[in-house]
Amino acid sequence: MAVDWSLVGALRDTLAAQAQPAKAGPMQAYMKSALPFWGVEAPARRQLVAAIAAQHPVADGQTLLDSVGELWHGATHREERYAALDLLRRPALRPLMDLRWLPALQELILTGPWWDHNDEISGQALPWLLQRHPIEVKPALLQWARSDSLWLRRAAMLSQRSLKAPSFDAVLFYDCILPSTGNGGLAREFFIRKGTGWALRERSYAAPEEVQAFCVEYQTQLSPLTLHEALRVITKRRATDLALGWFCCIKRSGLAMTRRQHGHRGRIMPSP
Repeated sequence: MAVDWSLVGALRDTLAAQAQPAKAGPMQAYMKSALPFWGVEAPARRQLVAAIAAQHPVADGQTLLDSVGELWHGATHREERYAALDLLRRPALRPLMDLRWLPALQELILTGPWWDHNDEISGQALPWLLQRHPIEVKPALLQWARSDSLWLRRAAMLSQRSLKAPSFDAVLFYDCILPSTGNGGLAREFFIRKGTGWALRERSYAAPEEVQAFCVEYQTQLSPLTLHEALRVITKRRATDLALGWFCCIKRSGLAMTRRQHGHRGRIMPSP
C-alpha cells in the first residue's frame, strides 16, 4: 500500500489534540455510532484537514486512494472517517481521482452504512467522478439503483443533486429513482423514502413542472413522506405567489377606495 503515513498520522494526532469530550458523547448518541467521537465539529474539522493536506501534499492517485482507505478502515473515532472524506473535497486532490475510485466509493458506502457518510459521498466525490467519467459511471449508478443495498440506492438517486445543466442527466435521475418506488421491498425503508423526496425537491428548483408531473403520475407509488419532501419548494412558491396576489389585490382595492373617498379620478390624493 502507498499510504502517506505523515498525512494520516498528522490528521489523527490533530483530531485527538482537538478533542472536546463534552461534545463527543452527544455527537455519538445523535449519530447512533458504534465508533466514538472526538467531539470535533465539522467546520473546525474541515479547517484542520485543509491545513494538514496543504502541509502534506499527496504524491499521486494511488497514494490518495490508500491513505483514504487507511483513515477509513483504521479509524478509532468517527471523525477519522469524516476526515478521509474531507480530503476528497480538497481542490488540489480531486484531480487525482480516477475510475479506481468507483469501486472504492462503493466499498465506503457499504462499510459505512449510515446517512452521514452516504450523503457526503453522494454529494461530493460521486458527482465529481460522474462528471468526468459519465460513460463508465452512469451504468454503475443504474446497477446501484437496483441493488440489494438501500445505501447504494440512496447514493445513486442523490448523486446528481448538486449538478446543474448541462451536466445534469434527467433520464439517469429518474431511472435511479424509479426502482425504489412502490410499496414493497426497499421502497418502504425510511432512508429511501426520505432520499427520494430530497432528490426530487432538489430537482424542483430547476424544473418544478417536471417534478410536479412526476409526482402526479407516480402518486400511488410514492409515500406521503416522499411527496411531502418532493413538493416542499413547489408548495412554498405557490403559497408565496398566492400571498403576493392577495397583497396586490388588497393594495389595488385600497387605492380605489382612496380615490372614491376623495372624489378624484386623476392623481391619488394623500389621505388626511
